[in-house]
Amino acid sequence: MTTILHTSDLAEHYLGMLKAQISIHPGTKPTLAVITGSSEAGPQAYIRRIAALGEHGGITIKAVDVTGQDESAFCKTVRELGVNPRIDGILVLFPLPDGISRDAVLAAISADKDVDCLHPLNLGKVTAGTPGFQPCTATGALMAAEYLAGDLRGKNCVIIGSSAVVGRPLTMCLLDRGATVSVVHIDTRDIQFHCRHADILFSAVGKARLVNKAWIKPGAILIDIGISYCPAEGRVVGDVDLESVDHIASAVTAVPDGVGPLTTCTLLANTAKSAFDRMGVSFTFPNLPRQG
Repeated sequence: MTTILHTSDLAEHYLGMLKAQISIHPGTKPTLAVITGSSEAGPQAYIRRIAALGEHGGITIKAVDVTGQDESAFCKTVRELGVNPRIDGILVLFPLPDGISRDAVLAAISADKDVDCLHPLNLGKVTAGTPGFQPCTATGALMAAEYLAGDLRGKNCVIIGSSAVVGRPLTMCLLDRGATVSVVHIDTRDIQFHCRHADILFSAVGKARLVNKAWIKPGAILIDIGISYCPAEGRVVGDVDLESVDHIASAVTAVPDGVGPLTTCTLLANTAKSAFDRMGVSFTFPNLPRQG
């Protein structure tokens, strides 16, 4: 039977280690500013979830509502947080309101507080194999894969999706682990052919139930990073068709309780690292146990 990996317990373990490290340095009070330009229920619920996890990890969350601001005012708020000594990390919630450029907002974030690891300088360090901050979603997916598969050295890994947020940084992270990596995308011919050779298949497309039994080889591990809202079912689902791959895949990460909590753990750890850097204190990213 296929194992469905829920990571809430792993996230709690990770955050416990993070909080313990922070508590050794009582003068360090990491604070993450979460900026949203929307008062809708979805972003507000997400902020509450981050705040709950932040409490477990010893990180303070400061919500910054910029609803109604134009691009100039929005970017000014971001820059002011960048020079605020009481703020260690800045997270901007996307999508942005109409009329506000993603590139303009990202350019306004100070690289040393870009704990979402989207700034070109931070992504460049990931590409060079010398990361400062860890790319959040890519690292969450990597942690799930290492928990399920152990050492990734020599494993055939296939990533569906080549975005700057997931596919590209995840490629670099896997190469750093000694994995053999292929990336497929919308222009790839016969995507299924490539996916069927994967020991570990990462899907970051956001297309409901895209990956079925025809896409995988027996025993493959599936890391489901995609998320889509299914109106007919009134819930979110992943890229993997769980019913189709049951008894074929060895393990699949749950959606939404799979890669997501580990992504937030990485965001909070990056915030702690920023605070430690400010204090001139060495920081170590926590490690998860491995299955079995």
